[in-house]
Amino acid sequence: MASGALAQPVRPTGRRVRFGRQRLGNLLYLVAVIVGWEAATIALDINSLLLPAPSAVATVFYEFAGLILFSCAITLGEAMAGFVLAVVVGVGLAVVVVYSPPLRGIVLSSIVAVNATPKVAVAPILVIWLGLGLESKVAMAFLLSFFPIVINAIRGLADVPHDLMNLYKLMRASPLQVFRKVRLPNAMPALFDGMKIALPISMIGAVAGEIVAARQGIGYQIVIAY
Repeated sequence: MASGALAQPVRPTGRRVRFGRQRLGNLLYLVAVIVGWEAATIALDINSLLLPAPSAVATVFYEFAGLILFSCAITLGEAMAGFVLAVVVGVGLAVVVVYSPPLRGIVLSSIVAVNATPKVAVAPILVIWLGLGLESKVAMAFLLSFFPIVINAIRGLADVPHDLMNLYKLMRASPLQVFRKVRLPNAMPALFDGMKIALPISMIGAVAGEIVAARQGIGYQIVIAY
């Protein structure tokens, strides 16, 4: 290499360029929606009780920023606690279903029954059992986010390539080694898919529980504002 040669600049890869364009497109779309929203409320003279303008929302948020952020933190903590509990219990039950055929039918039937139960109807019962504190809201977030996690975990742990399982059997691997080396890595994509579905649902569960009965949180503030 010549001593006077200049280093070539590092150019971003095509994937980075596409990712940057996608983020820019999403940002422009969001700005267009906000601007159109603001213009529609002004042009059509829409009542602020029916559809407040983004500028009015921003003004109120600035005035009550402390209260809103505190309430959001409470609700987010409840949702995250319920979500983490759903992941732990869901993966545990998925392992039971995959490794224990005698209990498989009982566990699956119970999961389906719990999922078919209207969660809003269960919320008052949870308040009676667990009180007005965080526990009932965590339980509500857990109930809503539990089903997609356990179903995807079961699918990921069970749908293992037969050739790979036969290979580990020929190698005389223990059940724990098969779980760590084969089933768990194979289940991670499906488990993450379930978690992506369950995470926003856990927020809905926490807010719904606060609307039923609470002393703080976003749902409580919604009821007070109403």
